[in-house]
Amino acid sequence: MVLAEVYDAVMDHVDYDRWARYLHTCLETHGESVTSILELGGGTGSLAVRLQPMGGYRYVMTDGAPAMVRQARQKVDAAGLPIRCDVAGFTTVSLQGLGRKDGFDAIVLVYDGLNYLRQIDEVRLCLERVRRCLRPGGVAVVDHATPANSEDHDREFFDRGTVEGTSYVRCSRYDAGTGLHRTTFDIVHAGTHYKEEHVQRPYAPAAIEDAIEQSGLHVSAAYDGFTFDPAHERSHRVHWLLERRKQ
Repeated sequence: MVLAEVYDAVMDHVDYDRWARYLHTCLETHGESVTSILELGGGTGSLAVRLQPMGGYRYVMTDGAPAMVRQARQKVDAAGLPIRCDVAGFTTVSLQGLGRKDGFDAIVLVYDGLNYLRQIDEVRLCLERVRRCLRPGGVAVVDHATPANSEDHDREFFDRGTVEGTSYVRCSRYDAGTGLHRTTFDIVHAGTHYKEEHVQRPYAPAAIEDAIEQSGLHVSAAYDGFTFDPAHERSHRVHWLLERRKQ
């Protein structure tokens, strides 16, 4: 996965500081004594190194791609932060696999991670895993991009760049017929050309709400992207605040 080596350059446009501030506020508002966090789909650790210091959290960052996790470990080590980085998938993550007996106070799964699960049954399974990895009373922040986002910004999903001798071209298109959003990366790295395609499914809020209900999690709030306003049918991104209720 050559993208892991140039991922930070390709994602340079992402304001991870903004993401961390927003998530920290969500956890302070909806969480109950949050001291431990599990992040799913953490990529190269860019969010983790910003969010962890905000609360001094006991932080475990995971990603399903070993190459991404290797990059994250290097970033965490360079920052000197107490963040554990492990390989774990959205639908297979477990406390046992992470070597834990107790559930986490909070789980974070953001920035289109859920959209990589292209079948709603996979989304439901992922949310069931989230519930199992939370302690009773724990909170999860899960978000996703919607079809409205793809429809309203379809022609804007193109960029190119060069960083330290590595060049890339990113082209993304949404097919309303299949409901899939395909992003192609053309990368020239160390003199070799690579091509990767990433396929995501934008989900309408109602579909995710149904999957949440089936997973056994409780919806505390559903926010319109980066606000604390209620999400709606044309929201481009929905942030779900989910709770594993105490028995």
